[in-house]
Amino acid sequence: MHFDLVPPKHGGDLAYWQRKVGAQALAWLDLSSACNREPWPIPAIDPALWNELPDQAVLMAQATRYYGMRPSAIGAGSQHIIESLPALLSEKLKQKVVMVPRIGYQEHAFAWQKWGYEIAYYKELDELLEQTWQVAVVIQPNNPSGRLSSLAQLQAVLSKAESMDAYLVVDEAFIDPMPENSLLTTQVPEYWSPSLFVMRSVGKFFGLAGARVGFAFCANRWQIALQNLMGPWPVATPSLFLVGAALDDTEWQAQARHNLAQRQALFVSRVMPKLNTIFDSQDSVVSPLFVTWRLANAAYAEHVFDMLHSVGVHTRLGDGWIRVALPATEEIPRLDRALMGLLKTAGGRELA
Repeated sequence: MHFDLVPPKHGGDLAYWQRKVGAQALAWLDLSSACNREPWPIPAIDPALWNELPDQAVLMAQATRYYGMRPSAIGAGSQHIIESLPALLSEKLKQKVVMVPRIGYQEHAFAWQKWGYEIAYYKELDELLEQTWQVAVVIQPNNPSGRLSSLAQLQAVLSKAESMDAYLVVDEAFIDPMPENSLLTTQVPEYWSPSLFVMRSVGKFFGLAGARVGFAFCANRWQIALQNLMGPWPVATPSLFLVGAALDDTEWQAQARHNLAQRQALFVSRVMPKLNTIFDSQDSVVSPLFVTWRLANAAYAEHVFDMLHSVGVHTRLGDGWIRVALPATEEIPRLDRALMGLLKTAGGRELA
């Protein structure tokens, strides 16, 4: 076990930039987080909920309706589940080798590393069909690249895992705007594969990252052990109430998916051409909640990241890529004006 490792950097870390830059960063348009910029509206909360110990029974029923099957466990966000799986499987594996995507949410690799697993990286999903491994992590769709695997590809990887007595972990934190692409749609609870773990989150589509609620789906043989790793009260009572209400709000969900499609179309037609010019790249992947550009190199990505700061736009910078969250409808004109202003500057004209 290696619990003294330096953790990976998280997200756009707006608070860091506010400390570094000062007051001007308080007014930045923050598009570094890929959570829904038009989140589910929070209702009034009965103060009595703060006096009650959490009882997951009601949320379990609400989640069963929403997902079409009963979750195996509820955690404090999908991050809690990510942290628990290495411990769950630590005694089941002879060789601790985990395959993770080279570009992807870094907490996956870090969680396994802390428990002494060796990390191997893959670029394309098909590589998992050609190699031997004990655990493979797939992010569907990938965060931050936005790439979406087909259900046929995922089923092939699952079959490979079963043939090797290995395990496939699928992180579906961003799948809710397009639930038809969820691996849950292909599974029958009574015949759930012992090799498969699926995670879902309410932080992205619902915009409830602060509620810290995530769901795990796995075979019955793992359920009790996973629940024990979660602990008796992993989620606060008010969060259980809020998330349950959001999962039951089918009218909002339908409207939100419609609004996301409209916002995306507006963003693609009005904003993307300017970003393509600024980034000097059309190598991008459009996902319902964000768009990610692959740039020429890391130095250039950092350069344009700083240029966007100069016009008050904060994005997510990676190693040679930049991710831009889909703005709220009312934010698109502001973003458009900022990009036009940037393109009119000396630096912007040079980019153009």
